[in-house]
Amino acid sequence: MCGIWALFGSDDCLSVQCLSAMKIAHRGPDAFRFENVNGYTNCCFGFHRLAVVDQLFGMQPIRVKKYPYLWLCYNGEIYNHKKMQHHFEFEYQTKVDGEIILHLYDKGGIEQTVCMLDGVFAFILLDTANKKVFLGRDTYGVRPLFKAMTEDGFLAVCSEAKGLVNLKHSTTPFLKVEPFLPGHYEVLDLKPNGKVASVEMVKYHHCRDEPLHALYDNVEKLFPGFELETVKNNLRILFDNAIKKRLMTDRRIGCLLSGGLDSSLVAATLLKQLKEAQVQYPLQTFAIGMEDSTDLLAARKVANHIGSEHHEVLFNSEEGIQVLDEVIFSLETYDITTVRASVGKSPSNIRKNTDILTQGYIYFHSCWCICNSTCL
Repeated sequence: MCGIWALFGSDDCLSVQCLSAMKIAHRGPDAFRFENVNGYTNCCFGFHRLAVVDQLFGMQPIRVKKYPYLWLCYNGEIYNHKKMQHHFEFEYQTKVDGEIILHLYDKGGIEQTVCMLDGVFAFILLDTANKKVFLGRDTYGVRPLFKAMTEDGFLAVCSEAKGLVNLKHSTTPFLKVEPFLPGHYEVLDLKPNGKVASVEMVKYHHCRDEPLHALYDNVEKLFPGFELETVKNNLRILFDNAIKKRLMTDRRIGCLLSGGLDSSLVAATLLKQLKEAQVQYPLQTFAIGMEDSTDLLAARKVANHIGSEHHEVLFNSEEGIQVLDEVIFSLETYDITTVRASVGKSPSNIRKNTDILTQGYIYFHSCWCICNSTCL
């Protein structure tokens, strides 16, 4: 993960305001940068970097010679950036996956850009030539994004709310910080004084609709009367592709393993793909939990079966309770499931929906009416 932060139209000294950006320094331990926007003395970007790809040219805000008027700060991974680059024959200046956002925007505007992105992302895009600011977030909100905006046009954006709550502004003692909606992008006009005005907020994708980037997938289309083998083949292709596209990194790859259905399938398939790619290092799997817990025992069996280099991190109930405050502060939510899954970086984070859909968790056994799915 990385941390993004930006201000537009600040009334207070930016050197003081920038202290708030340090509240999210934990998101990027490798490097950080603050950069003012040319011609707008009250606008600036802040970025904390976790270097995953292109460690030489990956600092942000990203600016390339071809588009000197574009400034991009983003957090996430764009899985299909190479596919889009080759399809449209874009000339890249870096190896950073996010550079595709600049090229797609120049080619077709903001709506086509966000619809063509296969990945998890949150971004701030500034176009000084057309005096526009764009905010965008992936369909399911995997990458966090928060914003605060005042009636007079001061805009503050950050990966976490804690990077905004202490900001100062002349018109209000406290800023109203809100999460930016998943699956949306926002268009704002940039005024000569650095302030902004919201033009539109657009929901660019509905979960029930096929995304635009799916036109470039190699999955067989389903039609009425389809064969069962076609469905099985599609599931296999989708699952393999979902893992393969997440391997875009210059760092070593590891895997959380709980021994459940989801994480075991992911780990086994990942190991197979790494061998096919002739990766020279062994796959390392990690299980985190309380001693002799069912997850640790199951993960150990799976690791022995697939031949991964396995590691276990143990904690006791007292240690789990001690970190609750820190976990809630870091997550910025009191949601019970999210907090429970995050204590000790629990391996249950890797589970998606399979264990829930198949009612595999032990607490479903005492559910009074599974047939009506009331426990879901």
